[in-house]
Amino acid sequence: MLILKAMRLLRVLTNSLLSGLFFAFLLALLVADLNINRQVSAGFFIQVAMHLALIYGLLMAVIVFFGYVIGQFFFGRQARLAFISPSFLSLSLSFVIVVFLVIFKMNERYFSSFFGTAMRSRLLIQMVVLLVLCLLGLACFLGYRRSRKAFVAWAYFVIVGIGLALVLVQRARFPMFQARSGSTPLLGKNVEKRITLVGLEGLSFDFIIPLVGRGKLPNFSWLMDNGNSGKLASFSPTERVSLEASFSTGKLPAEHRVLSGRRYRLWKMKEELEIVPRFILFSQLTRIGYLKIVPFRPVIEVKDIWQILQGNRIPNLDISWPLTPEGRVSGPRAEKQASGLLGDSAFPGDSLFALARTAFLRDWATEEAANEERSTRQPQVFHLRLGGLNAVQAYFYMYSVPQQFGGIPPERIDRYGAVIERYYDYYDGLIGKFLTGLKDDEILVVYSAFGVEPLPLWKRFVERLLGDPELSAYHELAPEGVLFFYGRGIRKARNTEAIRIVDIIPTLLYYLGLPVGRDMDGIVRSSLFSDDFRAINPIIYISSYDDFQIQPAQ
Repeated sequence: MLILKAMRLLRVLTNSLLSGLFFAFLLALLVADLNINRQVSAGFFIQVAMHLALIYGLLMAVIVFFGYVIGQFFFGRQARLAFISPSFLSLSLSFVIVVFLVIFKMNERYFSSFFGTAMRSRLLIQMVVLLVLCLLGLACFLGYRRSRKAFVAWAYFVIVGIGLALVLVQRARFPMFQARSGSTPLLGKNVEKRITLVGLEGLSFDFIIPLVGRGKLPNFSWLMDNGNSGKLASFSPTERVSLEASFSTGKLPAEHRVLSGRRYRLWKMKEELEIVPRFILFSQLTRIGYLKIVPFRPVIEVKDIWQILQGNRIPNLDISWPLTPEGRVSGPRAEKQASGLLGDSAFPGDSLFALARTAFLRDWATEEAANEERSTRQPQVFHLRLGGLNAVQAYFYMYSVPQQFGGIPPERIDRYGAVIERYYDYYDGLIGKFLTGLKDDEILVVYSAFGVEPLPLWKRFVERLLGDPELSAYHELAPEGVLFFYGRGIRKARNTEAIRIVDIIPTLLYYLGLPVGRDMDGIVRSSLFSDDFRAINPIIYISSYDDFQIQPAQ
C-alpha cells in the first residue's frame, strides 16, 4: 500500500514538474518579448527558461501539486494517473496559461511604451494563440475523461507544440532597431532665442496648489498666474534614462530604444538582460544571489535635441544627470540651507534626515556647478535636472499626508511632516533665481516628468515584508507631473488637458524656429504660445532629423 501511495505521489509530482517547466517556458517568452533590442536565439531562450524553471517553474509545480491534492481531498475520489497524464496536464497547462496571460497582460500594459504598432500586433497574436490553447486544454480534459481515447490527448499535445512554435515565431519577427545616418544636407538656421529648461523630479500639483493657496511658493504662484501651466503626462516604466531619452528626442522608447539604466544577469547566464518582468517579484531574486543588477548608461542612437542644436551651432549646456560633481565639498552656506530644510528636530544618526540631507546636498552641488559652467559658457539653451525632491518624497510622504496612512505616531509627524514643504520652498527659491535672470528673448520651462502617489496597501505590505518599510510613495505608474512655460510669446493659461513629455522638444524646436521631425511621437503644442507669436511663426516639418546632416548656417 505504501509503495502504491509513493508511486501515486511520484506520478503527481512528475506531472506537476512538467507543468512548472511549461510555465518557465512561457515566462522566458515574456522576457524575450520585453527585451526588444535583443535578437533572440534558441540558446538564449533555453538558458532563460532553464534558469526560470529553477525558481518559478518549481514554484508553479508546488502550486499545481497542492492544488491537485486539495482537489482530490474535496472531491473525495482517487483518479488514476500515468507518469504523463493527459487529463492532468491538459487541465494544469490550461491553468498555467491563465496565470501567465494575467502576468503577460499586466506587463504588456506597464511596458506599453516599448512596443510599436508591428510589435503590438505580434503580442496580440501571442495572446490569442495562448488563449486558444487554454480553451483547447479544457476541451481535451473533458473529452479525454469521457472517451479515454489516446488520440484526443496526443492531438492536444501536438497542437500545444504547434502553438508554442507559433508564439516563438511572432517574437522572432519583432522588428530590430536600425540606426539611420542620413547624408542629405540640411541648412541650419541662425537662432537668437534662448531657453532655460529646469527639470525638478517629483513635482506635483497635489503639493503645489495647496501650498500656493496658503501663501507659500511665490515663484510657483507667479508661473501659474503669468505663464502657461498644466499637467505633464508621462509613461511607464519611469526609468530615468528612458524618460530622459524620450524628453530629448520627442520619441517613445519604441523608437529610440533606450530602455533601462541597468543590466540584469541570472545566476550562471553569460548574457545580460535589459528588462525583467514586473509583478512577479523578479527583482527580489537579488536577495538570494540569483540575480545580479549592475548600472549601465546606454547611448541614444537617434538624434536628440542636443545634436540638433550642435548641428545648428547653437550653444547649449545639458546637466541632466544628477551626479554630485567630483571634488566639490559642501560649504557653510549649503550646510546652513540643509539645516533649514531639516528643521530643529534633526539629530545625528537619524537615517531619514541623513537621506534628506544627502539628497539636498547633491542637488545643491549640481546646481552650483551648473550655474558656474553656465556663467562661463553662456549657452542659448540650458538644461538642469535635479532629483532630490523625488528621493525625499519617497520616504517623507506619509508624514506630509498622515491621514492617508493612519497609525503614525504624532511625534514622527511633528518631526518629519514639514520636510517636503521645505524642499518645495528650496525649489521655489531656485526658480526665483532663474526668473530674476531671464532675458527678453528667453523662455523658462519648468517640468517634472512624473509626480508622486502613495504606495497602495498591497505594495506597503510587500515593502514591509521584503523591501524598505520606510518607503511610503512612488512613481512607478507614471502619475502626472507638472509643466510651466513662461516668457515673451507664451500665452497665459492653465491647461486642463495634460501635455505629454514627448511634446516638449517638438514645441521647443518650433519656438526656436527649427524644423520638427514628422517621425517624432510628440507634437507641437502651439496653443502654449500667443496668437501674435503663432501668426509670424509657422510650423516647419521635415521627415526625420536622422535623414539629414545639418550644415551650419552661413
